[in-house]
Amino acid sequence: MVKELLSSFGQLKAFNLVTEQSTGVSKGYAFAEYLDPSLTDQAIAGLNGMQLGDKNLVVQLSCANARNNVAQNTFPQIQVAGIDLSHGAGPPTEVLCLMNMVTEDELKDDEEYEDILEDIREECAKYGIVKSLEIPRSVPGVDVTGVGKVFVEFNSKQECQKAQAALTGRKFANRTVVTSYYDPDMYHRRQF
Repeated sequence: MVKELLSSFGQLKAFNLVTEQSTGVSKGYAFAEYLDPSLTDQAIAGLNGMQLGDKNLVVQLSCANARNNVAQNTFPQIQVAGIDLSHGAGPPTEVLCLMNMVTEDELKDDEEYEDILEDIREECAKYGIVKSLEIPRSVPGVDVTGVGKVFVEFNSKQECQKAQAALTGRKFANRTVVTSYYDPDMYHRRQF
């Protein structure tokens, strides 16, 4: 229901319903990202405060600095207490996109970048075989998409689902991790 409301403003790049790990029951909030980041403000204006059943939607940017850095972290957070948001992180794939884990500044230093890669690879390996891992970094003078996101390719959809269930909502560097399944073809074409 909420995914359809968000989609009415434009095509979604990512959608993640946050659920209880043990029961799979919705925690009452979700995260979404549009293919066109300029649609975020329109969706917030159009949906924030909207009545859905006997509840009101709370729609806001999920990161305090997101309005200042539109290319990074432009996903509105949707909260609906007591309503089952039933669409999850989309249909499972072998590729998991982790958001809100790293900042552009953290990726600039080569040594810190390698440490982050190693930490994420090690953590994700607990849930299955990590075939590949990509963390796009900014390049001076080049428009790089997906900067600040982490893409992990697993050996199977089942392994990816285990990682998604375990990592969603976890803390990494004092930030809450948001996850979404990602299209493997887009991943292999490096369309982040």
